[in-house]
Amino acid sequence: MADGQSPPARSVVVAMKGHPGSGKSTAARAIAAALRCPLLDKDDVRDCTLPLEGLAAPGMLNELSYAVLWRMVERQVRLGLSVVIDSPLSRRAHLDALTRLSGALVVIVECRPGDEEEWRRRLEKRGAAAANGGGGDGWHKPKTWAELERLLEGYQGCTDYEIGDVPRVVVDTTDPAVDAQAIAAKVVDFIRSRSKMASAGLKPGVPVILRELEPSSEFFKQGASLRVTGSLQSFDAESATAVIQDGSVSLKVDTQNLRDLSFRMNSTYQFIGELLIRPDNDAILQARIGRNVDGLDLNLYQQSLLIRRQHEAKLRSSRRA
Repeated sequence: MADGQSPPARSVVVAMKGHPGSGKSTAARAIAAALRCPLLDKDDVRDCTLPLEGLAAPGMLNELSYAVLWRMVERQVRLGLSVVIDSPLSRRAHLDALTRLSGALVVIVECRPGDEEEWRRRLEKRGAAAANGGGGDGWHKPKTWAELERLLEGYQGCTDYEIGDVPRVVVDTTDPAVDAQAIAAKVVDFIRSRSKMASAGLKPGVPVILRELEPSSEFFKQGASLRVTGSLQSFDAESATAVIQDGSVSLKVDTQNLRDLSFRMNSTYQFIGELLIRPDNDAILQARIGRNVDGLDLNLYQQSLLIRRQHEAKLRSSRRA
């Protein structure tokens, strides 16, 4: 780890996420070097299946590559080691395989290229190099932008799934001001903060709807760890106070402990933190985690939250019975 820091005591599984050519591999190598832990690349497994191409059913070799990868990850975690996984993590089932691992903190590092032209340039440069170099490495990867577009169309949106409580770091790998080492440093800092939170017994935050945060609510308690979502209505840079709103209900959020989060009016944000209730029931959430969730269907999210609570209530009732 950089600056002579020690790796975290608890096993950490850093799962890269992103489309081909998005810069995952470059960032993954830097993160693995900073954490001084193994790097497991799904493509290394997939490359070795070339002799079987044409003999197996479509998609079978890709799923086999993931199965081998998960087995290797499980082995590292059982040994008490942290590990970085370089894969697209394109389906929720892939993430579920990781969250089932016992004794590990799973952190997603999602690579989202903000500059599509730069993304395209890098992908086609890599594709041309693979075509000229020959050999079996990378034979299954898209080599042109058109091939990538066909691949993404085949996903049919399955890559944009809800990750639940899994902590995530989103990085723009085409930002010229942010190199792989800077990304690695950001991820290491994030992991350290999450590890401290876990050791301090902090909860990941109970998901609540803003209208539920009224004095009579069970969620309206001093120090309650909550997860709130709403549209940004205002942001005071001097006090680092944001105001999010859902319908006619708003909530103040203290964001002074958040870094690398830009604020855009009317965008949707989700925060995790502890509720501070001041005199006259003036509530403010002291956020320790925040992210932009534009694209999230807030109505659907709230409906799923209510269904989840009903299901959990039934489970508790059946256990008591």
